[in-house]
Amino acid sequence: MKLLTPGPVQLPREVLEAVARQPLFHRSVEFREVLGRVVEKLRMVYDYNSTPVIAPGTGTLAVDIAVYNYVDPGDRVLVVVNGVFGERLAESIESRGGVVYKLNLDHVEPDVVEDYARRISNVKVVTVVHNETSMGVANRCVEKLQGVAESLGAILIVDSVSGIPAEPIRGRVDVIATASHKAFIAPPGASILYVSVEPKVKTKVPPSMDLRRLVKGSTTLNPPYTPPINVVYGLDVSLDMILKLGVEGYHEVHRLRAQTLYSNLRLEPVAREPYRSYTVTAFWAPNPDLIVRELRKHGYIIARGMGVYEDEMIRVGVLGDVSVDDLRRVVEVVNNFVD
Repeated sequence: MKLLTPGPVQLPREVLEAVARQPLFHRSVEFREVLGRVVEKLRMVYDYNSTPVIAPGTGTLAVDIAVYNYVDPGDRVLVVVNGVFGERLAESIESRGGVVYKLNLDHVEPDVVEDYARRISNVKVVTVVHNETSMGVANRCVEKLQGVAESLGAILIVDSVSGIPAEPIRGRVDVIATASHKAFIAPPGASILYVSVEPKVKTKVPPSMDLRRLVKGSTTLNPPYTPPINVVYGLDVSLDMILKLGVEGYHEVHRLRAQTLYSNLRLEPVAREPYRSYTVTAFWAPNPDLIVRELRKHGYIIARGMGVYEDEMIRVGVLGDVSVDDLRRVVEVVNNFVD
């Protein structure tokens, strides 16, 4: 079976082989050498004066770490929502005691965000999902939102769990939360953050989520607690693959894969041009469960919709060890089924 899911993704053999090793003691010289390589490669993937941080966890935890380090109870937070993961961002902020102001948009428009924020006044944090996995929508404007946040005197938190680096961010952003098991083509288990502004909260943060400690550990290669050691081994290899193509080349590979589906499937994409994601494609489908089962018979695992759209759409991921031939086969199977 081949995974064409939003994540975890189909891993290349070389990554699997790298992961299947005895974990080193995380305070040993040998592990610090590996960690140092991975941190430097992460910096090369997103080189905008940010510190890459690796913690054990998932994309959800990476988002929670960002929220708990930049939102104090009572802070006003603008949450741009265009899917399930925008709603999860709001839930995280509410759990911290932040005051959430939701702005529901099909896709992000910086001018609309700024107008709404100024009507609220005294917004401390703006949050947005870069690549909304549940809807197959890419908000390729987070760099402009950074300018909006700065004009408000606010911090910008970006959930890019299914985006970066296949959906690149081409400018400095205050905080990016992502994970190992999607566009970084490694196993689940690592929360990854890019931090370019010091955490500002006055209230305490659980030690496992203390971003100041994690940033210090990343810069000194002395993690505050046990990192996801074997995932780091996988990242050491997968990042080489990404950097060999270059971030723009890596982005182009995924654009071509996604376009194979958008141009040929006889289903309507959920997102309009130019907001269609190049990492997770989404299509309205009459019988998503039947399509999922039909593709399983042919060796491919895809996903149904999420939340209220679970029974109305299919989602096909194009991340990981996936070829255009695989996607053409998916097109053939689905089109025959739909016909």
